[in-house]
Amino acid sequence: MEDVWIMDSGCSRHMTGHRKWFSSLNPVSTKEYITFEDNGQGKVMGVGSISLSAKLSLREVAFVRNLGFNLDLRFVLRKVRAAFLMLRRPMFAFCCLLVFRVDLTSFSASRICFVASPSADIWKWHRRLGHLSFDLLVRLSSMGLIRGLPKLRAEKDLVCHPCHHGKMVAASHIPVSQVMTSYSGELLYMDTVGPARVASVSGKWYVLVVVDDFSRFSWVFFMEFKDEAFGFVRDLVLRLRNESHKAMRAIRSDNGGEFRNSRFEYFRRDLGLEHQFSSPYTPPQNGVVERKNRTLVEMARTMLDEHRTPRRFWAEAVNTACYIAN
Repeated sequence: MEDVWIMDSGCSRHMTGHRKWFSSLNPVSTKEYITFEDNGQGKVMGVGSISLSAKLSLREVAFVRNLGFNLDLRFVLRKVRAAFLMLRRPMFAFCCLLVFRVDLTSFSASRICFVASPSADIWKWHRRLGHLSFDLLVRLSSMGLIRGLPKLRAEKDLVCHPCHHGKMVAASHIPVSQVMTSYSGELLYMDTVGPARVASVSGKWYVLVVVDDFSRFSWVFFMEFKDEAFGFVRDLVLRLRNESHKAMRAIRSDNGGEFRNSRFEYFRRDLGLEHQFSSPYTPPQNGVVERKNRTLVEMARTMLDEHRTPRRFWAEAVNTACYIAN
C-alpha cells in the first residue's frame, strides 16, 4: 500500500509512513503523536515536502511511524477543487463518501484536470437553482439570462431522484363517460362554495350546490353559515321523495363538517340512505359537483364583469347561472 494515497475528509494534515516519497525531510524537535482510529498512536518523525511532479508538490507532510497509508484531503480540495485528478496514464481511483483511494504508481509529470463527469456542471447548477428542470436550465444558459451561469449542454437520461420524490403528483383519475344511475333522484352530489369575498345583498357568504347524477339538474342554496346546509338538504330530499315514484338511494359529499355530522347521520338512517364520502384531498371522487361549482362561478363572474355590476350581487348572478344551466 506504499503507492496508495487515501484522500480522507477526517485527515487533519498530509501524512505518510513511507520515507521514499520525501524530497526533503526535516526532523521535529517536539514530541508529536498521531492517534489512529483504533486508538493506536504513531510518532511524527519529521515534516517535509513531497514532489509528485515538476509543478505539483505537497508541503508540510508529516512522516509518521507505523502509518501504513498515505493520508491527505487538502491536496484534492485545494489543487483540483473537488475534481478528480485524471492522469494521462491509467490510474485506479475509488470513491466512498468523502474518502478517495488513488494509486499514484503511474503518476506522470503531465496531468489533466477534469470534472468527475461531463454532466457535473449541469448537476451543480441544477441543485444551486433549487432543482430547476434540466431543459429549462439549458435554455436559460443558452439565452444568457442568469449572470454567472455558464453555457450548459443538454444530456440524455439525466434522472434526479429528489426531483421525482419532491415533485410527484397524484395520477389522474380515469374519466367516467357514462352515467352510473338509472333514474333521476337516485344519487345526489353536494358541495359548498365559499366564503365569498363580500357578502351578498341578503348577507349570505356560502353557496350549497346539489347536482342530480342522472339528469345533471342542479340546485343552489345560499347560506350565511355552513351549518345551514343540513336544513336545505333535508328539505330537498324530502321534496324529491314526494315528487318521485322511485326511491332515492344515496347522497355523496366530501368530508366537510357541514356534511359529516350527527344530524346527517340520523337523517340518512331514518330514510335508509347511503351517505358516500370522497376520500380526503381527493376532489375528483366528487367531480360532478366540483365541475358544476366551477361552471356556475365562472358564469356568474363573467356576467358581473361584463356590466361592472357590484360584487354584492354575486348570489343573484349564481342563481341566474344555475337557471341557465338547467
